[in-house]
Amino acid sequence: MADTRIGGIGLGGILVIAGILVAIFGSFWLGLIIALVGLIAFGGFAKGKWY
Repeated sequence: MADTRIGGIGLGGILVIAGILVAIFGSFWLGLIIALVGLIAFGGFAKGKWY
C-alpha cells in the first residue's frame, strides 16, 4: 500500500508505535485501534517481517 519509510520503519510501524504511546499515555482503546490499523493496513513494522 504505502512505501513511505523512515529509517527502515514504514508508515504502519509509525502508526503502531504511535498507537502504543497513545495507549500508555492516553486512551487504551484509542491506542489499540491505532496500532491495529497500522498492523492490518500497512503490514506491521517492515514488509514481510513481523516483530
